[in-house]
Amino acid sequence: MANTNLANAKTAKNDEFYTQYPDIQKEINAYLDYDPNVFRGKTVLLPCDDPEWSNFTKFFAQNFELLGLKKLISTSYAPESKKYKMPYQPTLFETEQPHFNADKSKTHGKIFVLERDVTGDNRINIEDLQWQYLESL
Repeated sequence: MANTNLANAKTAKNDEFYTQYPDIQKEINAYLDYDPNVFRGKTVLLPCDDPEWSNFTKFFAQNFELLGLKKLISTSYAPESKKYKMPYQPTLFETEQPHFNADKSKTHGKIFVLERDVTGDNRINIEDLQWQYLESL
């Protein structure tokens, strides 16, 4: 049964499938084999369901300096905007921030940005991701 996960998701009406980290790494390595500077000086934009759980966000944040990125931007939908609503529990990453807002957490998407060392460790990596709520027009 090759599609057991798909059939189970259809029954549960849950379509959250995440690309595995090793698959992303394998694909990006193919790009780097072709051109080692393919990402150097570039901004990567990742529209995600949830950047906190996205392996793409994790990969590009962890390899920011190695790839020579200029900027990483990862965005998300508001949990309440989805047709299928799962119980929402904000992560500790979100709730421990001074700008956390329980109401906005459900009704606003988020934008995660990585472009500089904010921790003071002279490295730019996943620890330097900054986020804020998206505002609607």
